[in-house]
Parts: sequence; structure tokens; C-alpha cells
Amino acid sequence: MPATRLTIACNANQSTKAPVIIPASAIHDPVASNSIRALVLKTAQAKLRVKKPTRIFISRTGEELLSEEDWSNNVKDDIVLLISAGEDFVGVKRESGVHPQANPKCPVELLTSKAPVEQLAITQLETTAHTLPGIVHAVGQPDLHAGTKFPIGAVVASEGWIHPPLIGSDIGCGMAWYKTSLSRNQVDGDKGKKVAEKLRGLEGPWRTQAQRVAWLQEKDSIWSAGEEWDKALGTIGAGNHFAEIQVVEEATDDIEQLGLSVNDVILLVHSGSRGYGGSILKKFTSGSHISLEANSKEASEYMKEHDKACGWAKANRDLIALRFLSCLEPGNENWELGSANANGTNVDAATHHVWIHRKGAASTYNPSTGIPLDLLPLPGSRGTPTLIIKPSFSTSTSWGLQNALSLAHGAGRAMSRHKALASLASKYKGQNILEPRAGDMDGTWVICDEKDLVWEEAPDAYKDVELVGQDLVDAGVAEIVGRCRARVSYKVRKEAR
Repeated sequence: MPATRLTIACNANQSTKAPVIIPASAIHDPVASNSIRALVLKTAQAKLRVKKPTRIFISRTGEELLSEEDWSNNVKDDIVLLISAGEDFVGVKRESGVHPQANPKCPVELLTSKAPVEQLAITQLETTAHTLPGIVHAVGQPDLHAGTKFPIGAVVASEGWIHPPLIGSDIGCGMAWYKTSLSRNQVDGDKGKKVAEKLRGLEGPWRTQAQRVAWLQEKDSIWSAGEEWDKALGTIGAGNHFAEIQVVEEATDDIEQLGLSVNDVILLVHSGSRGYGGSILKKFTSGSHISLEANSKEASEYMKEHDKACGWAKANRDLIALRFLSCLEPGNENWELGSANANGTNVDAATHHVWIHRKGAASTYNPSTGIPLDLLPLPGSRGTPTLIIKPSFSTSTSWGLQNALSLAHGAGRAMSRHKALASLASKYKGQNILEPRAGDMDGTWVICDEKDLVWEEAPDAYKDVELVGQDLVDAGVAEIVGRCRARVSYKVRKEAR
């Protein structure tokens, strides 16, 4: 265990502070001579000039550290401790934010060694694992990055509790590949521009509400969310969602056995439940009420809406593909739809007792059948490759336990949207990054009529997808079995322009 860095301050005069480095040899038992408590009190005497320090409080909450368990659960990097000469805590006591049924010793697995991960994202993952109720396992994928409060690129398993914010607003967000009948020479180089020009009429509502409801029917299930949300059916949405015309550049025998070969042209769609998923999150969470007991009526209602949103999202990807292929191959009815659907934002029951929450991560199996998936896409951003990965299961990973039956959903952000917008716009000033370099047969034509989105989603704003993929290989949870590269990347088009 590495050394721990914390800050101590005088309880009576909290502007007086001093840093303390706790060596790995210090122990949590407060009565031991080499305890963390003994070191903290000794440092307080020397640096804060507290003559007879006897009590120690957590600055943020006012909780007093008394038992070995208190010290074990609370001492971590960057915590501020208040040292008292016997007086009570000075300040306003707050709830600790730790649920009574939280598991402070919940294991946290990081599947990263080469891809960079910021400390804030790791802190968010550890805080989530150790403060929410029922968490039994947490995994940070190599694409892990910080969210507003909860991390993205994370998988969390819980017993007895469901946590909607760990799934987020875009329930059912995922990707699907569709094989086309286009040839490589129809999309390479400058011909990609002609393909991009054909992609029109893809924004706005698709047909009538009655036809949308019909599209949202699957056997005995109806995924319609009502006209307010169904109007967005068949549209990609904002953020990091996209649709790309890609060429298979590399393929192993594993892929070719599934009918996919080098030089095949495929469509990759990345989208989710649009505004419908956000309405569900808002409906079931308010203020600090973010966790639902799994056997409660509220949890049952949430899961019913959640499953509908996942069905809606899958139907949305299929319709996006239909609209694209109708532009590219009018009259062709031989498209292979839904060849590889992989949800990246969802919750499902891996057993009768454990709920797996994914936010920016993909399941390694089909939740409906329990059968492992053959292939998963691992995209970078725009001009970077999309890796074709195959989930691995072995005794070394406890047959998927290590990675919580999940894999990375993409490369993951390397910088925030704000930072990307501020820095990349000036870095590429005067350059057209929406077109490939002259003579680049493998380049990507980008359709993005939202100026800010051009910079927010630039390749520089994301991690190196090759490093992310290699981390998965090194962890023994996936194989890289092929690569695709986009010829056309579609984000948004303003038809009125």
C-alpha cells in the first residue's frame, strides 16, 4: 500500500494547516504506538502548536475518528482532519454521504496500465463503490473518465439495490454494425465525399406517429414512449453519438467465419434512447434520493421503464441504419440489420441477486439469452480506427468476474468538452479538420454542422484507442480481432443551410 497524503488543521483555528504523509507502515488501530492517529497527533503538536491534542474530526462532516474501523474507512488521499485539544467540533456537521448499507471495503478493479486515467475519475469510482448501498464490485475500464458526479467507463455490481444515476440519462446507449453491399472503391478517397453528400433528410421526425409506433413493436412488446419522445426516433442525437461508413481494414479468421471480410463496407451506429432516457432518470431520482431497493415497487417501475428505453434505443439504431442505407442503396432490401448490438448504458441482472450497472461500458453477452457476444466495436473518434474486439473468458479472469462481464465502450475522453473547445479551436485555426488530407485514400469525411461539436469531438479530445484496446488484451478480458476505419462520419447536418 503506498503512502497516503492528507492535511491536518487546527479545529479552533482552521486556517492553520499542515500537510502530513502517512507511510504505508502506519496502521489503523488507534491504540497502537505506530498508528496513523499517533503520527497525526505528533505532527499536530510540532506543526500546528496544539499543546495537548486529543480528538480528531473529519473536516467535511464533523465525524470523530475513534475506532480502527473509522480510521480504515476514512483515511485516504487529500482528506482534511481537524485536531482538537478536547473541544467539540467547530463547524456545521453534515451527513457523511455514506449510506448505512455501503461497503467501504468493496473491491475496485482498474483495467488500465497504458491508457491514461485522471485521478478524479478514479476518486469518483472509489467514492461510488464505497458510499452507495449494496455495491459488491466496481470496475474502471481503460476508457474511464470523470463525469459530473459519477464516472464514465465504469461498471458497478450491487446486491439488493439499483442505482439509476450509475446508468445515467441515455439508457440503452449502444452501438450496432450493419453490413452494406457497397464496395470499398465506392467510398475510398474523394468518393467518400460523394457518399457524404447523399446523406440528407436524416434529421427530424420520421414519418407519422402511427408508423413510428409500428416500428417500435417487437413480437409481444411495444417500445413506444409516446409521441413526445417518439418524434426523435431514427435520429442520432448530440454529444458523442454518430453514424459512420467504415471499411474493414483487418480481419482474423474469427471475423471471417462470421461473414465479415477485409474490404467489406459496414455502417456503425452509436445512439441511445434520446430524451426518453433522461425523462426516466429525472422521474426516479430527486435530490439525494438516487438509490432504489431492488424489491421495492419503485425499483420495479424503474426497471420496466428502463427495459422499454433499451428496446426503444435498439429500434432507434435500426431505424437510423434504415434511413442511412435508404440514402446509399435505394431499393435494396437485402441489408443485414442488427448484426452486432452492444448496449453501453444499462443495468441488467447477471444472476438473481446481482445488478450490473454500466455507464459508457458494453456487456460481453446478450442479456436476453446469456450467450457471449462474438464481436464488439471499440471506436476511437472520427479519423481514428474502430477496433473489432472479442470478449475473452478464462479462469484467470474468473470467467468475466474481473471485468464485471463488460468491456470498454469507446476510447474515452482525454479532455473535457470545455477544454477541447477552448484549446483545439485555436490549435487547428485555419485548418479544415472535417476533410481528409489531399490524396489520403483512407481519410474520413466528417459531417458536423455544429461548430462547437467539431472541436468537442475532435480526435485529440479522446484517448488513444489502441492503448485502450491493448489494456483490455493485457487484462485478459478481450482479443483484438480486426480493425475498421471510417470513410464518412456523420454527426449532425443542418438541412436548412
